[in-house]
This record gives sequence, structure tokens and C-alpha cells, in this order.
Amino acid sequence: MELTVLGKYGPYPAENDGACSGYLVENKGSLLVLDMGSGSLGKLISRVDIRDVTDIFISHHHYDHTSDLLPLRYMLEVSGNVVNIYTKHSDSVWYKILFTHPNFNVINVDEGSAVKVGSMELSFVKANHIDSSLAVIIKGEKTLCYTGDTDYFEGISACFERSDYVLADCCKPSGDKAKHMTVDDAKRLAEKYPDKTIIATHQPPEFNPVNEFASFGNIIIAKQNKTYRL
Repeated sequence: MELTVLGKYGPYPAENDGACSGYLVENKGSLLVLDMGSGSLGKLISRVDIRDVTDIFISHHHYDHTSDLLPLRYMLEVSGNVVNIYTKHSDSVWYKILFTHPNFNVINVDEGSAVKVGSMELSFVKANHIDSSLAVIIKGEKTLCYTGDTDYFEGISACFERSDYVLADCCKPSGDKAKHMTVDDAKRLAEKYPDKTIIATHQPPEFNPVNEFASFGNIIIAKQNKTYRL
């Protein structure tokens, strides 16, 4: 099982080609894209043929996780393939703009859903960010959880207890009041689950948590364009 970081920044890109949230999971020949923030589409097609992309999970509907779905629609019109998109339904204008397209097969999921994507099994955990937020647990050769954007709350424990690796929104500096996990939350979780590997992502362009995590062997800061063998 492999995880490629297409983009890791939020809520906007970093300079010098730093893309927003987007990830590619590969397991026994099956592909799953996680989110499509600004700049992630170009990274994706530099790695795989768009005609091989059949399944995308969208963790929530903020722009820095969804904006490259719009140019993706043009690519799909040319290639002719239809992509399954797994996301939570939202009665919003942006949901309708994003997902109303003949090359998107939208499958609305929630925390009770279970989905099979090739050789991977997907289940979902409610995240604490906005109403449409879900974390996804991907069971393949290993088990990976992607938290999407979330604040720290007791329910996030399910992501760690059911997974070997957690791709976690946990790069905000100490004291940040936005609905994201901070570096302090990451350290608390690393101490609580020492046998789990945390891949820290959703990094603000102005802040590098490398010093914060230096003494934690089970926290890795996500590196854009890097592929991790899980």
C-alpha cells in the first residue's frame, strides 16, 4: 500500500508550486484519490493516467480541498471516463456547483456507510470541522485513516484505534483557534498511540512544525511529491 502526497498545504497554496490538500492511495493496482485542492490535479496526472482514476473521496467541501474538481471535469469530458466521488451530502450552492456533472457519479456517504473500491474497503468517521466533514478509514494491505480537516475531539480516537497510519490535519501552531488540530494535539495523540504512525499534513504555508515534532519518532511531516510505502 502506498500513499503519495500531491499537496499538503491549507487553506491556500505555498509559494514555489506548493499545492493544497490532495493525496493518492494505491493498493494492489487499485487507486483512490483523497481530496483535490488547488494544484493537486497537475500533480496527480504527472503520476497516473487520468483514465485510471475511477474513485475520489472528498472529505468536506471547502475550496482548498475541492477546487481542482472543476478543471478535472474538462479532462473527463475529453477522456470520456466517469469518476465515482464519495462525499457527504450538503444542501449548499457549492455542493451543486461541484458535483452536478455527467462525468461525476456522486455517491453520498456518512459515518454509517461502507464502500468497496477495488482492493480497498472504506468506512467513515464523523470529523469536527463543518457539517460535510468526514474522515475515511481505508483498509488494504495496511489500514490508513485520513482525517480530513478536524478539530481535536474524543471521536478522533476511532481513526487511531482502527488504523496503522493516520494522515492527520495537525500542523496548526499552538493556540490556534481554528477548527483544526494543533501541534499540541498531534503530540498528545502520538503519546497516547505510540504504535501508530502519524503523517502530519494540512500545513499552513507560513509555519513549519519540524521543531515541534523533532522528539516524536512516530510523527512524520508530510512531504509534497513523496510516496510513502505503508
